Amino acid sequence: MRLSFCAIAAAIGLLADSAAVAAAESADTAVELAPLLITSPRSTTRWLSTPAAVTVIDAGAVPGEQNLALDALLARVPGVFSLNRYNLAQGLRPAIRGFGARGNFGVRGIRVLVDGVPLTMPDGQTELDGLDLGLVERMEVLRGPASVLYGNAAGGVLAIETREPPTLPSMQLDLSAAGLGYQRTRGEIGGSDGNLGGLLAFNSTVLDGYRQHGRAQTNSLTGKLRWYAPTGRFRLNFNAIDNRAEDPGGLTAAEVKADRRQAAPNNLRFDADEYIRQQRLGLVWDGYAAGADEYQLRSYLGHREFGNRLGFATSGQTTFERYFSGVGGQYSHHRQLIGLPHRITTGFDLEAQRDDRRRYDNLFGERGQSRQQQDESALSQGLFIEDQIDLSEQWRATLGLRYDQVRLAVDDFYLVDNRDDSGSRSLEDWNYSAGLSYRVTPQQSLYARLASSFETPTISELGNPQGGGFNSALQPARALSRELGIKGEWPALRYALSVYRIELEDELVGFSLPTQPGRNFYRNAGQSRRDGLELSLDWQFADAWRWSAAYAYNRYHFEDYQTTAGDFSGKRIPGTPRQTLFSELAYEHQGAYVRLGVTAQAQVYANDANSQSAPGNAVFNLRLGKRFQLGEQSLEPYLGVDNLLGRDYFDNLRINDGNARYFEPGPGRTLYAGLRVLF
Repeated sequence: MRLSFCAIAAAIGLLADSAAVAAAESADTAVELAPLLITSPRSTTRWLSTPAAVTVIDAGAVPGEQNLALDALLARVPGVFSLNRYNLAQGLRPAIRGFGARGNFGVRGIRVLVDGVPLTMPDGQTELDGLDLGLVERMEVLRGPASVLYGNAAGGVLAIETREPPTLPSMQLDLSAAGLGYQRTRGEIGGSDGNLGGLLAFNSTVLDGYRQHGRAQTNSLTGKLRWYAPTGRFRLNFNAIDNRAEDPGGLTAAEVKADRRQAAPNNLRFDADEYIRQQRLGLVWDGYAAGADEYQLRSYLGHREFGNRLGFATSGQTTFERYFSGVGGQYSHHRQLIGLPHRITTGFDLEAQRDDRRRYDNLFGERGQSRQQQDESALSQGLFIEDQIDLSEQWRATLGLRYDQVRLAVDDFYLVDNRDDSGSRSLEDWNYSAGLSYRVTPQQSLYARLASSFETPTISELGNPQGGGFNSALQPARALSRELGIKGEWPALRYALSVYRIELEDELVGFSLPTQPGRNFYRNAGQSRRDGLELSLDWQFADAWRWSAAYAYNRYHFEDYQTTAGDFSGKRIPGTPRQTLFSELAYEHQGAYVRLGVTAQAQVYANDANSQSAPGNAVFNLRLGKRFQLGEQSLEPYLGVDNLLGRDYFDNLRINDGNARYFEPGPGRTLYAGLRVLF
């Protein structure tokens, strides 16, 4: 796709004119949308003035969700594509502008924060399994390179904010059930006394799954403590989880045709599953300094136990015990320089993790001979500075620079034939960002952005297909992004349009070997390019009616990519559809609500050769409920229907699977119901 600037200008002009007319027509009749403030660019600023593509999601505006995974909220963000809602052994896999689509599990290439504390590990890997979705109140999704602000993140940032302790003592109980053996019990209690507040939440979810061998059970306990002082705010967050999930594995196209609900034969034979136990503590101090200056100090530490069984014998079981921690801080200073107002933010991040990893043979579900024992460590450190400059009432510039160093090391304790695979690698990079925004009218602004980024392989991605130690040939990916956009914000309407081009070197691409199904290894693609367009719209066109939409079109392809399996230059990058669409019409009046939405996507390729793909689909979802106020108590029954029309689709794709087991089918029409009580 060649993005013609004439066509872009025409589209922007047409969109701006249409938006202005719609906003003017609805301003007298609709409920006003409050101006957005965002914090994901490391300092609080107004959304309209930020020279970046940022979407803010208010979870309170989308009631009646099942809260099984974050995909229902992320679907509202153009350029974000999520897979793997129902296989809890692999976890949700969101991708921003294609970054994150490469892995079979978890989040890659995206920096995730919860209440200001990184959920992302020091090596760049993120697992969302510890997040209580019932606590999520707000999300900011920063699309595009974020390395200058957050380090090892090429795709963007997902900043999640959870519910604060209530002012008055309260209790909440949420019970829900659904098809597929789904049951959830969630309780929450909280309150405040003077300048001290606290909250405690427990969540337990059971899911039998759509496919055979897909049962999962997750349990989480989350605690929050807040202390407010004249000079700042202290925040303490604690989270503990105990999860176990079976893995039905991927199917070939022929197996899908024969029986969509079956599990992969070897996943049954070898009892493929995983367990996770984790405890995590985060501390944050938000301080107020002289004048309008402000600063933040943050730290976290945690412990994670993990074990899995994969669908093969040799080295088919893995366990690791992980300790991780981090500290960071930033200071924002306001001052006049050369007659212009500046807000200069400087900061640092220092993070570390250590894994005691072991591999064993999988003897049809039983633990066999030891095959690997090694300590793996990651140390990440970064320094950054960002300057927001108000050039005039209409012009704002943002400049940023960051230096990062990531050291990855392996100490090999499994010495066979006196072979020692110990070693270390140090990866470092400078990244920059430059943005410029222009306020065309009080309600609309144009922006341009140029930014570089880098993304290192995670510890698990550095695994050597030949055995222990590192894959010494694997290099970090580097990207250069150019972006143009326009935003508009009226009392009843908010829209954004952006176009971008990202040029990458050494993109990280996953693959698996026929003898080790379910375990991914990685290689570099020489050069690739991503062109895209994103559009979002949020229109409160009447007091009770609201329409939301998000559309993305892209062309992601390899420019120079050759392997022993063939030359894939010119092929589309697998894992992301060319087009995605979300649209929802919502009605809410006097506590009653109805929401009808559709999530649609085009064809998705499953391998580098583009010889296998999942067809496009459109899935309709319905949500309805009503809030009743009974004295001081609140009662909310709710009902949801996923895949209202019962369409066949794929919940997940396993990219470049060595045995062509690419497909994980999704369920048909699924009904759930729940009751939320607030005391």
